[in-house]
Amino acid sequence: MKREDSTILNKYGKDPGFKVPENYFDDFNKKMAAMLPDVEITPVDVKPTMWQRVRPLVYLAAMFAGVWCMMSVFTHLNGSSNLGVGAVAEKLQDDKNNVEEFLMSGSVSDYDILNYEDSVAMSNEEDLTND
Repeated sequence: MKREDSTILNKYGKDPGFKVPENYFDDFNKKMAAMLPDVEITPVDVKPTMWQRVRPLVYLAAMFAGVWCMMSVFTHLNGSSNLGVGAVAEKLQDDKNNVEEFLMSGSVSDYDILNYEDSVAMSNEEDLTND
């Protein structure tokens, strides 16, 4: 390979064959500006249309609606309820006879019941430490 490279260099030399005239790039900007036609650019006041002004708000609303829909679907698929600990506590303390019926109705998830049990345990511990 080296032998072939040396023969190519000997045959053609290192001259690239392309030459730039002397001082070509020194005055290039001036020559180019002289060749271009003089054109005046007048600024045009373009008022945005109603859609162009409202579009970001519509996109923002659509994004929030999409997030709300996704959260609704994921909550429904997860089986979580919207009752929370307070509602569970209220239902359980209202009528001791209807506890089984309330739990079997499916309106309370296991997560809500566990949270209620944890909150009752914590409040009992706080009562014991305060006494």
